Amino acid sequence: MPASNVASEEHSSEEPFETSEGRANEGRRRIDSLSNILHPFDSSSLVKSARLISPLTPPSNRMGNTPSDSSSSPGDIWDIWTRDDEEEARLLARRESAGGTGATTGMSSDVVSQTGAEGVTGGGATTEQGFGNAPAATPEEAEEGPEPVLDQCGLDPGDWVEVPQPSRIKETRLTAEEQTRFRGHLARIFSDEAYWGQRLQFDPDDVNEVMEKVIPYLESESMLIQDVPYDIVIVADLHGQLHDLHHIFDIDAKDGKPGWECMKYLFLGDYVDRGRQSLELVMALFCIKMLHPDRIFLLRGNHEFYTANARYGFPLDFHERYTNEETAKYLYFKVNYAFCYLSVAAIVGDTYYCAHAGISPTGFSRALMSRIKKPYLNSQDDIMPHDVMWGDPADGLHGLTFDTDRGTSMWFGYDELAAALDNMDCKAMFRGHTALKTGYQVVGDMCISLFSCVGQSCNKGATAYLDPRGRLTMRVTDIDEERVEWDAMLLRLDGQVPDYRDVKTKFGQLTPADKAAAPAEIIGIKTF
Repeated sequence: MPASNVASEEHSSEEPFETSEGRANEGRRRIDSLSNILHPFDSSSLVKSARLISPLTPPSNRMGNTPSDSSSSPGDIWDIWTRDDEEEARLLARRESAGGTGATTGMSSDVVSQTGAEGVTGGGATTEQGFGNAPAATPEEAEEGPEPVLDQCGLDPGDWVEVPQPSRIKETRLTAEEQTRFRGHLARIFSDEAYWGQRLQFDPDDVNEVMEKVIPYLESESMLIQDVPYDIVIVADLHGQLHDLHHIFDIDAKDGKPGWECMKYLFLGDYVDRGRQSLELVMALFCIKMLHPDRIFLLRGNHEFYTANARYGFPLDFHERYTNEETAKYLYFKVNYAFCYLSVAAIVGDTYYCAHAGISPTGFSRALMSRIKKPYLNSQDDIMPHDVMWGDPADGLHGLTFDTDRGTSMWFGYDELAAALDNMDCKAMFRGHTALKTGYQVVGDMCISLFSCVGQSCNKGATAYLDPRGRLTMRVTDIDEERVEWDAMLLRLDGQVPDYRDVKTKFGQLTPADKAAAPAEIIGIKTF
């Protein structure tokens, strides 16, 4: 029996369309009938992905993918709804709304053989060539012309109205007096006493001033910073460990000048929590940003939201410095408000996409991300930035699935990463967000993960240097067992009792593979 007749007979047993349940059943029937005639998607290809979320896509998954038992390869767990499938769905819907199930394009040759020479029957005219040919355009369609190529959100790019983007501040706007005052803050923060763990007692007015004055510099950068140059060091999670920031800047110091005056830096977020000197670290980075706005770029991590850092120790940084509870609360929320103006991603050398965590399946493009407005208050206000600051890659996964480890966002496979990088017109991604024993990990020549704070998970720390030609050198800092034990003792004295570990035992369990040299795509590795 022809496929279209089967669909017509099945409809007679359904409930009327006038009820909401009837409409839902009819929608499911159309989806089931459509899935039987569309080509299965070969998810082993890295360049195809879920580009659009169709009106006919089952609502069970917000990312446009549906669980499938008919994957094209044994390792596939998702059958991905593609742009071609979207067009097929629209064409089928137009045909059925016109009163018949006419011919569609791109359908299986098996369906053609089932219909035979009789073609397809329905409310409309019969075609002699079956499902293999495209339908003739109606007079209305001929007048309208071809359908436009839609973007990831199903919108016509030609309908967009260009919104003026902010002009990034590249030179300091501080007065001479303010520059002197902020350099004084930096001298205290990078003193030997602070290096060995002494918490600085900042005047509340000084903290408030830094948070107020840094906002225009951060606000002048779009949510996606697209003009970050090569010859730059990429730094990942620091988590309140000020001595690691000391070490990173010392590597590039020359002729008596600090590292931030000799090298450019891109920080991937997670400046606060867990460590003891989160406030010092934030004050240092914000002061440098105002003194040298074109030498340092600051992105936002998932811990730069009060909903996260309220649970991981950042409030203690204030309550243990300031005896007045109202002052401590005010400064805590003042710093978090300044975080709302941080960007979430950057592109280095027009080649490397950089973010704290990963990618998003929703509207992931340069144009859409750069148009998200600041201040950005809550992580889940927009799903794209939320995924960019929370997602994780997963080995062996095809497509996307919920991140059960973190309880939010998603795991993404490397096929999705390849498609996302193609959307961004980039070759590879730099990310943080994941504690790594060796400090870094490179997967598939397109995902470079870094972790820059040393010892928090019995790990080495790593940063990445991209030279003026865009070549990559890893900078790895070995674990200092005495320093880790020293920090643990200071935490005990502060009243923060972490889950203490026997550092020597843990570090001794690292395998030779964990301690191996850099992979071939890295041109050099330096150990400090």
